[in-house]
Amino acid sequence: MADKANMSLTFRTLFRRFTTGVAVVGVAGGDGPVGATVNSLTAVSLDPMLLLFCARNGSRTAGHIQETGAFSVNILTAEQEAVSRHYAGEPGDKPDWTWHAFDETVRLEGANATFVCRLERVHPAGDHAIIVGRVTDMAGPETPGTPLLYHGGGYAALPWPGEAPEPVEPVSFWWTG
Repeated sequence: MADKANMSLTFRTLFRRFTTGVAVVGVAGGDGPVGATVNSLTAVSLDPMLLLFCARNGSRTAGHIQETGAFSVNILTAEQEAVSRHYAGEPGDKPDWTWHAFDETVRLEGANATFVCRLERVHPAGDHAIIVGRVTDMAGPETPGTPLLYHGGGYAALPWPGEAPEPVEPVSFWWTG
């Protein structure tokens, strides 16, 4: 069996082959909104509506979520890559974006979708915590933008040359197994 460091590197390398969407979790803070980029977003349940994401232990955003009990999940468009990089902690110029008050928390202007959540539960999980939120409100543009994707350790976008494809009826594939 390989040593722990090599196993961790292999684990990370192999998981980079899994393409995900990208979201920014936002929390209303005393000095303005705080946020974190996540790609571990998962819908958990329709009744009640629950979602989850994972946050690194010691995350400032996760701490604010536990203090306030409310947060938003903002699914990003390809045009919001700089926002994602900023909230992932990458150095560089602060991108231009706007947060708006939304129920008990904040929403990111221009996001493909925003879900407002009340903190349902936090599960410790190794060097991260699994944060479960109960969706209390949601919003999104009538026509979605091209989604921002993460693959192979970098950002990508779907090559939609024009109109986005027609949405698929969720009932046709929602948790059939």
